[in-house]
Amino acid sequence: ALCVTLLMSKKKPIRRGAFGRGLAVSLAGARAGGAFALDSAMRKLRGDGNDERLEREAERFAKSLGELKGSYVKIGQILALLGEHFLPDALTRALHKLDAESQPLDWLHMQPVLQRALGSRMDDLIIEPTALAAASLAQVHRATIRSTGERVVVKAQYPVF
Repeated sequence: ALCVTLLMSKKKPIRRGAFGRGLAVSLAGARAGGAFALDSAMRKLRGDGNDERLEREAERFAKSLGELKGSYVKIGQILALLGEHFLPDALTRALHKLDAESQPLDWLHMQPVLQRALGSRMDDLIIEPTALAAASLAQVHRATIRSTGERVVVKAQYPVF
């Protein structure tokens, strides 16, 4: 039995299935692209540099990629690096946040991943449900080996969908 307090949360899990994930990124891209085009046209018509809408949509697009995890975050990180030469500044800034602001998945969604990966060996550990750190492809949890009391970390790769 796992000796940790499980905090149940209503955070959304990673979208599952190729269709749902593809649709989510397509909608986010279409919305952001439309906002960038509209913003650019409006700024030219007004003759000003107001890019509030562009900033907001860039943030929303980067957040959508971050919620999809895995390769979508990696693509966003690569776009942030390469995009400095051809993407709007607001989008590049928002995508750079994917490097440092990756949010971990809730324990509710990660516990089954660890259970499948570790099998019965999971009973040998007391794993803290709050992630120590999160990245694009995995997150890390502190754990204690029951038999020795030794403190370790467990890296859990996000499920592939």
